[in-house]
Amino acid sequence: MTENVPPPAPAEIAALFSRQSVWQSWLDVESALAATQAELGMIPAEAAREIAARARLETIGEAALAADIAKTRAPVVSLVRLLSRACAGEAGGFVHWGATTQNVVQTGRVLLMRRAHAALMRRLAAILDRLAGFAEAEAGTVTVARTNIRHALPITFGFKAGGWIEEFLRHEERFREAAPRVFRAQWGGAVGAMHAVGEAGPELNRRLAARLGLGWHEIPSRAGLDTFAEYVLLLGMFAATCGKIARDLYVMMSDEFGEVIEDLGEEVIGSSTMPHKVNSKIAVHVIALSARVRAQVPLALEAMQPSFEGDGANNQMLSALIDQACPLAYELAAQMDELLAAIRLRPAAIGRNLAMSGAFMASENAMMALAPLLGRTVAHDIVHQAIAEAVETGGDLATLIAAAPDAAGRFDAAMVRDALDPSSYIGQSVALARGMVGPARAAAARLRDRANGSASTGPLA
Repeated sequence: MTENVPPPAPAEIAALFSRQSVWQSWLDVESALAATQAELGMIPAEAAREIAARARLETIGEAALAADIAKTRAPVVSLVRLLSRACAGEAGGFVHWGATTQNVVQTGRVLLMRRAHAALMRRLAAILDRLAGFAEAEAGTVTVARTNIRHALPITFGFKAGGWIEEFLRHEERFREAAPRVFRAQWGGAVGAMHAVGEAGPELNRRLAARLGLGWHEIPSRAGLDTFAEYVLLLGMFAATCGKIARDLYVMMSDEFGEVIEDLGEEVIGSSTMPHKVNSKIAVHVIALSARVRAQVPLALEAMQPSFEGDGANNQMLSALIDQACPLAYELAAQMDELLAAIRLRPAAIGRNLAMSGAFMASENAMMALAPLLGRTVAHDIVHQAIAEAVETGGDLATLIAAAPDAAGRFDAAMVRDALDPSSYIGQSVALARGMVGPARAAAARLRDRANGSASTGPLA
């Protein structure tokens, strides 16, 4: 097991997609391309070494590059020009040999995406650990299940957390399966058919990708942008789960529910005008970030539809999309982790809400107790009618059920009353909750090992 590396702050992931970082990623691709071409005998080894030595943004100058881009309006052309000038001797003439702009820009973005993804997986590991703690600690904490926003049946809070765990485990599986498809180099020259490098093109394609720790496309079509769209779709689905959970917790914080709070300390101010209020600080942020990440999905689907063999408009959509979606998703995951760390249950309020429906919430259990002798349909009608009468008259539900004409003399009120105890009618909530603790912690450990074991520029295992 690798040493546990703490996840970076959201600002660090945002900085990955800064102008300086993006430009350096292009230089990294140019350096790797030259080294691979030298390995295959396409350019002199001395030239490749010189290119690698000069392929640093501080060497060619950020301000100089920005100024040249302002003139050429072709960023990679300007980068290649300045890198070539920085190289000694004839080495500069071999920069960007047989490549095209999209090869450099897109592959550089993939390198940054992969680093952001490794950090995102560390955050997912933390989320799973938090939820495992909830599932374990609250496996037996009886609470209200709600369907169509109304009281349904009694469950436990641990069962609720267990459902969240399984959903995040599905996200982990999707990310893991998608990673080999998504994190691929894009190299093939002007239209992807490797015109400028001849028969060595396919081998250069494979070796360059391997040098960068990426996969490769057998046909590196510049129009094949579906891998990027797939990744943004997965981020959108991940965001939807985070937003859904945050929304539930947000509603549970309302005065009418009062079942959970965000424990952020006494210094946190809830409202600028109403001293009695303690408004949510984190859940609302998660909800907002979730919406912003999901909003990237339509643009991803638009970007994956370039015309013919490549389209600059779609490339620009894609670059802006990745630069925004990856940091947003990471910030969302960080906030989700913080939210789960801050949530505290309020047992008194949970108990009060259970008592609100009381025996009614276990009506299914009473129906199933009567069903073996009366049949399910008759039992359902008896319980349904008894509930309606209890609501109207305030009568005791167990007594009304036992006194129903079809049930009279066959069941006593004590037996029915036992069946109507909501605290004893929680199904398999406890076992199911506890059953998700191990898988959550095991997945969290795997995610940390995988993310921590991948170097900042190495492959995601």
